[in-house]
This record gives sequence, C-alpha cells and structure tokens, in this order.
Amino acid sequence: MVLLVYVLSGPCAWAQESPRYLPNDFLVLKNKAGDTVAPIDLAYLEFLGVPEAWHETTGHRQVIIGLSDGAIDTTLLDFSGKTKILQKAPLASGHGLSVGSIAAAQGDNNFGIPGVCYDCSLLTTVFGNPNMEMLLELGLNGAKVINASWVTSQKTARAQEVIDTLMAMGTVVVAGAGNQSWKKNKGQKYYYPASLDKVISVSSVMFLHQNPLEGLDYEADGRPFVENVMGFVGRTAGFDGYDTSRPLRIYPESVATLNTEVDLLAPTVGLFRYNKWILEDEVVMGTYQGTSSATPLVSGTIGLMNALCPCLPAQEIESILKITALNIDHIEANKPYYGHYGAGILQTGKAVSLVKNLYDIHAEVSLSEQQFDRWDFLLTSYAQSVRLSHLRFSGSSALDLTSRTAIVLGPGTHFQPEVQSKGIHLKINEGQWPPCALRTKNHDADR
Repeated sequence: MVLLVYVLSGPCAWAQESPRYLPNDFLVLKNKAGDTVAPIDLAYLEFLGVPEAWHETTGHRQVIIGLSDGAIDTTLLDFSGKTKILQKAPLASGHGLSVGSIAAAQGDNNFGIPGVCYDCSLLTTVFGNPNMEMLLELGLNGAKVINASWVTSQKTARAQEVIDTLMAMGTVVVAGAGNQSWKKNKGQKYYYPASLDKVISVSSVMFLHQNPLEGLDYEADGRPFVENVMGFVGRTAGFDGYDTSRPLRIYPESVATLNTEVDLLAPTVGLFRYNKWILEDEVVMGTYQGTSSATPLVSGTIGLMNALCPCLPAQEIESILKITALNIDHIEANKPYYGHYGAGILQTGKAVSLVKNLYDIHAEVSLSEQQFDRWDFLLTSYAQSVRLSHLRFSGSSALDLTSRTAIVLGPGTHFQPEVQSKGIHLKINEGQWPPCALRTKNHDADR
C-alpha cells in the first residue's frame, strides 16, 4: 500500500451549480380531487438543496424509513401503498402526519406536498418507551433510518444497547434534541434518545432572511426585532439598545434545546404544517422552533443517501452529513451558543452529491469549508481523488479517510488534533472498488 498525498498551494476549482428536479406538488397544494387549494412555499427544501438531490434520486421503495411518532393515515394519497403499521400510535394532534410528510410524503402525485425521500417506504410504530424497544422493532423489520421526534428525560442502559444493536445492523437513529429553551437550560439539559451515543441529535435553526433587516418587525411598544434570519440558532433576535444599526443578540427563549450532544441543525420556522391542513383544513406555516419538524428533514436525507447507494455503511452516514453541513460559527449572534449546535446546518443536496461522488470511480471528491474540534470522522472513497481544502481538524476530532487513489491537500487544510484524539489517518487502497452500483434516478427502472 502506497500513500499518495498531494499538497496544493493554488486556488481550487469548484463544481458548477447542480441540476434540479421539482415534482408536480412542489409549488401548489392540491386536494385529492386534483383541485388547487393554494400556492405553497417550500423554500426550506430549496435552502437545503433537496431539488438538487432529487435530480439524482427521489428515494426507493426498498428503503424503509421508520417512524416512532404519532399515527399516520394510510388512506391518504401521500402514504397509501407505501406505509406499514407495526403498532398503532395515538393521533397526537397529527404529530405523526407532519413528521411523516416531511420525511416521505409521496411526491409527483398531484396531492399534498413532497417529502424529502418521497419514493421511500414508511414503517410506523409507537413512541415514548425510554428503553427504546420500539426502535429495535423498526430496525428488525427493515428500517434503514429511524425517526424519533420525541424526548424523554430518562436515560437507561437498555436504550444504549438498542442503539448499539441498530447501528451494528446498519440502521441509523435520528432524534429531536428537545424544545426546552436556552433561557431555561443554558445548554445543560439532555434528552433521549437524541443524546445517546450513535444517535444523530437534531435541533432547530433559521433559514429564510439572508439580510437580518428583511426579517425586521416591531413589538407593540415599538422595540425592533428580527425573526427567521438565515443561520441564527434562535427564532428571534433583538438589537443592542434597540438600535437597528447595532449588533443583534439572539433571544435565548427563542432557542430550542441545544447541548454538546447536538450533531446537526435543520429548519423549523416556516415549514408547512401538514397536520393542520389534513385535520383542520388550514394552510399555515410553522412559527415555532420545535425540533420535531427538523428531525425528519435529516431522516429523509439519509433515506435518499441509502436509496442512491444501497451499500452505504451506516457508520459513515453521520460523517457525511457533518462534513457537508453549512458551518455557522462565523455568525456573531451564534457565538454564545458555540459548541452546542453541532456541525452546522443540514445540506441535503451536498450530502447526496458527496455520496454519489464517493462511489463513482470517475468522480473527484471535494471536501471543504468546515472546521471540527470534536467527533470521529470515517469516510471511504472509490473516486478518482479526494481533495481537501479549507478543512480544519483540531481538538479531540479525528479523521480516518481511505481513498482508492489520491488524497489532495489544498489550501487551508489544517490537521492539529490533540494527542488524546484518534488522530488523522489518510490511507490509499488501490484494490478498493465500490461494493455496489449507484442507483440513480435516471438508471433505476425498478424505482
């Protein structure tokens, strides 16, 4: 084995904008008769790059997303023919309907909205058992990814055993971090299953306004504030001295649960409330920073990743999601929460693209614009080369990267982990070939 590593000093060339695909239920909301109910704004899916991912895959019926949440109505067009119920869950005000729709509501069916992995199947069961036996039930019945948009304060040894067993089976669990505000918990509250080892813990982030003043509003007494500012970990923020020319401070009561176990963030405010439409015939968007709706965005993304690459190791999924996440450390208003909001914001399009490139022997992989001071990263590439640039690993972080050919170290590559970390391991394995073929939308006649 020969380690072939290049060091670049010049600028990197970046790929052009990826092509997209929009299903016929992306821009308008239609009822079961095919009548248009209202225009629909799924800007949060645009922000995550979901249409770019859909160009490659919209999921596959063989990929099962497990839901440990409220009940789903399998007679609805968005869930019929693709959903199996293991144990009947309570309606819970339509919680399961909303979670299921975000993860996998059927797309291109002229009804409702498309879920992230809209051609994936669903498997549902109950929720709330702190020993997590229902999660094991989902895994044993074929779920590749399990969504748990609920929390318990009780941590049990059996729960961790279940998660370990699921990971060994190749099943990833994604869970909401919780909804207790930073004002109450100061980052010290941990909920489960989200805070168990090997579970991807998801909390809330804003996505809409790139310029904070676009989200400007005023309290009844005239005090200015902003809401839903892209990259802010809180729903609202105010100005120092109530002066709009001064720096912003995120209101801690508008921040959902953050702690050191959080891995990723995803949008919550501004998401379509599927349960309100189905149960109350109201077309409204969410206004609360609840992590229940952030979690299935990640679960649906993992469904797409598994649909595209049937042999994708479960142990590498979290690494792919984190290394492609949008880093928000530079946002001044987020500084008080640093170390508690994970790797940044989910980027579905980039995660799916990275999976495609890692398993394409003719591709070149580019990893960039991230910095980590914790977590162990495991990645395997079968591409022509892997190029790293503006990528920093320090503190207790570690990287184990195996490539079929070359690893290229570009500008801004920084490896300085602490002695006690597992370190940086860059390896070449020339005899390494993809263990399965990619299942892209354009080449999958069985989808």
